[in-house]
Amino acid sequence: MTDKNKGIIYSKRTAKSLINESALTYHYSVKGHLEIVKNKYPTMKKVPLMVNPTLSILMIPTTSPNQNSCKWLNFIQIDQYRPTKKQTKIRFRNGDDVILPISYYTFDQQMSKAAKLIGIYIHQKVEYELKSEEEKLLLIKELVEEYYEMKKS
Repeated sequence: MTDKNKGIIYSKRTAKSLINESALTYHYSVKGHLEIVKNKYPTMKKVPLMVNPTLSILMIPTTSPNQNSCKWLNFIQIDQYRPTKKQTKIRFRNGDDVILPISYYTFDQQMSKAAKLIGIYIHQKVEYELKSEEEKLLLIKELVEEYYEMKKS
């Protein structure tokens, strides 16, 4: 993990467990996010993980998340990327560059997935904010009822 003030920080824990813990810190569920994505995009693989929809913190895996070599990048911090031989050079918003052993095409696909998912959350937020307080309460009631129905089956 890289921190803008502390530099590189090493951990014995997996990236996935750190992402899950970060999401829980923001009262968000990675498992719930994955269910939403699988429902909307059933064939999507290497799914970017939402950590905080309010701050648009969405982590992109560079390979299968089950591989130890998988790197996770914060979508919102990526400024630009370009092909470099059979790899991809990524420039972050802070000016740092990194070259990763991932093809430009594959990385571009990951960025596209992340943009779709950010779009879903923004659309939901806008729809929710446009509703009256009564409509919001009815929506929450429907979601809770759907949740309990799903748990029964």
